[in-house]
Amino acid sequence: MKTSRIFKLNLSCLVLWVCLLVSGICANAQQTMHVETKTFHNPDFPFDREIFICTPQNYDENTQSEVDVVYVFDSHWRSHFALTYGILGECQNPYEDDIPFIVVGIPSPASEEYCRTNDFLPVPTNVTYQSMYYGNYENFKKFIREDVMPYINSKYRTSGHTLAIGHSLSASFILNALSSEDMFDDYIALSPNFMEDNNKFADDFLNYDFNNGKPRFMFLTMTNESEETGMGPNWRPAWDMVKSKMESATLPETIKMFFKEYPEYTHNSCYAHCLMDILPIYGMYRHNTYFADSEKHPVHIELECPWAEGDVFITGNQDVVTTWDPKGVKMNKVGDHTYAIDLNVQLPMEFKFTQGSWETQIAPTNAYPGNLRIFTADNNVKHYVAK
Repeated sequence: MKTSRIFKLNLSCLVLWVCLLVSGICANAQQTMHVETKTFHNPDFPFDREIFICTPQNYDENTQSEVDVVYVFDSHWRSHFALTYGILGECQNPYEDDIPFIVVGIPSPASEEYCRTNDFLPVPTNVTYQSMYYGNYENFKKFIREDVMPYINSKYRTSGHTLAIGHSLSASFILNALSSEDMFDDYIALSPNFMEDNNKFADDFLNYDFNNGKPRFMFLTMTNESEETGMGPNWRPAWDMVKSKMESATLPETIKMFFKEYPEYTHNSCYAHCLMDILPIYGMYRHNTYFADSEKHPVHIELECPWAEGDVFITGNQDVVTTWDPKGVKMNKVGDHTYAIDLNVQLPMEFKFTQGSWETQIAPTNAYPGNLRIFTADNNVKHYVAK
């Protein structure tokens, strides 16, 4: 039986999250997010490149938590960058279990000599035309892959999980980055141009193997490009071809793919509406656990809790820690107030500490609330403190 993993979005989600956003802004008025700027000197570009990095609230205090990274292209429009980290920040409101995000803004220049199309468009292979505004695509991809991502992963506590957000040609770019080298984990592509180079972008996306075992979240949109914005007669047919073939495809259970059309909005006015629709749903998606593979990795976990009396247990998302039985696996007492355990686990591991029941949970103060997480084998030693 053919099964499609294409999901329709509900307008009520948008209404709900608008209300939450407004109430959250009032509740968090005294809190600020920290934004940094980093400048890169790269010989592949005739200018220095900047990126913007926004860390989540309480990032410095929660030293035992790793954070997902969201890459926002076209961040020379600062509203794209600010809107993304604002909505993602508010996505935490309904949960006792926080999924924080680092948001990285990637601007492109806007000059007569170099603009965003130089970054996002490869040299065409199916058509012949001359332009100064394409062709640095491979260098830009290399800049993201070899400069930006290693810098973020070395300077910040990252989970290893990434989301890319692009609009128009930057949406085409991120989908090409999926097809060519699997650069990111999840993708939000708003109004991607599939018709470029005689539909090559569409063909490359359709030829990608979604049965490779990797969980993915995909959201693709279209507005009224063909009807009102003069984008050309081939914009819509290329989109329709991709949407039709993917909606009829048999996709794995771990592929969550959304297509949505916004005919009431123009090409440039859809950005906020699309993100308000999808980012809360993406936040909920990241609360699910998808094991990368069946391999097990050693972890060492310690808990320092001066007020704990009696035994301390660990329980979590797999059999080795009794799959959320609150009286899980007993930890070893290795000091007056310190408990420890060594385990071999699947990653990502999610867990909690208890004293035998959900009513006696122990919540560390140096990690984000909710499920504690170990994402990668590189960050497999944890020392939590409950004051």
